[in-house]
Amino acid sequence: MPMKTSAGLHDSGTTDVSTPEIVEADFAELIEQHENTDWSDVPGISAAEAGAWTSHLIETQKTLQEGL
Repeated sequence: MPMKTSAGLHDSGTTDVSTPEIVEADFAELIEQHENTDWSDVPGISAAEAGAWTSHLIETQKTLQEGL
């Protein structure tokens, strides 16, 4: 049964779900949620750190798209 993970992404409960479309969609959703988070409400995380992580996620997504 599909469920949402702590990041809000769907987990189908199977281990062979890493098709390129799913990976790309999951990264897009993760990036969107990350960008929409109000990081001022998260203790211990600065806006600069959150921005750096967003950049890392976007670069990782690009790398995956090139390799898939």
